[in-house]
Amino acid sequence: DGCSGIGEIVFPPYIAEADREQRISDEQSYLMPLIGESFNTLLDVASDARLRDKSWRSIAFALETAWFDREGHRTKQSVSELIGTALLTFVPDYFSISEKEIVDIRKRVSGAGSGYPVLQLKLGVGSLERDVAQVAAILEMITDRQIVLADANGGWTVTEACKIIRCFDDHRLIWEEPCTTYDENVSVAEETGCDIMLDQCIGDSEMVIRAIDEGIAKYVCIKPVPLGGLSTARKIRDHAIEAGMKVRIDGPWCGDIASAATLHLAAGTPEHLLICGCDLREPVAMPFNLNGVRSMGNNMIAPPQGSGLSITLTDNVPGTPERSFSAR
Repeated sequence: DGCSGIGEIVFPPYIAEADREQRISDEQSYLMPLIGESFNTLLDVASDARLRDKSWRSIAFALETAWFDREGHRTKQSVSELIGTALLTFVPDYFSISEKEIVDIRKRVSGAGSGYPVLQLKLGVGSLERDVAQVAAILEMITDRQIVLADANGGWTVTEACKIIRCFDDHRLIWEEPCTTYDENVSVAEETGCDIMLDQCIGDSEMVIRAIDEGIAKYVCIKPVPLGGLSTARKIRDHAIEAGMKVRIDGPWCGDIASAATLHLAAGTPEHLLICGCDLREPVAMPFNLNGVRSMGNNMIAPPQGSGLSITLTDNVPGTPERSFSAR
């Protein structure tokens, strides 16, 4: 019918290189049978992929994104509209800080300025004393309206997390993923009464739903790629909205296509419940800019406007097709 759909396979960092290579070599088995089939078959293949191990969720996300993009073009709707009402015209972007030395952290924060509503500080790889000093340094430099996501990436024990958190009493702090498991993070929230955000420890849809229903942690991070697609992430987003839980919506670093899909999901979140999204292309070196993220000024971002993902591939992007088929 002249409509096409595009998707992007994005492997999260925790997927082993051997598993990534295997998924790539498996392409013949899950793509070739699609030739000549209805476009809706993509949803069936994506659903089957979600039932396999975690490395297949990247495949499910890509195939499902292609379906949403094509369906949007066919029905003249944006992906935001297909997965719920587009509530936001822009999404706050967050600024990630991974420097370890205090002087470097201060330079990075100074470079960001006061425009970013949310700053994320990576912790949990050095001593506890260094973690405390890093948090204190960033709090000294930000405004009263900014928020710091103190992200330990599961690097602390419950005892260590409680010790560090009790060093601070500041409304600008959200403690992201202090410990490795969901139960450990819940224990930290119960012992300290602090604001906890859950991320990798709730990478399965069942765990995210449990976290929302129990409500002990105050925030959850929703990532469509590890969850296996926009449809699953949409259900979780809507469940969080019904529960009144605040969310962050982003994912692994990626290119324009996956970034646009994730932003379309974020745009369907009520403003008071969305902490932030992210320009997931920021650290990725790409030869082409497909304009999958619009800069709205004042550190706000938005998905492209138009039907589907609203990304048009220019000539020879993403490259010459490996092969072409025709159907009669």
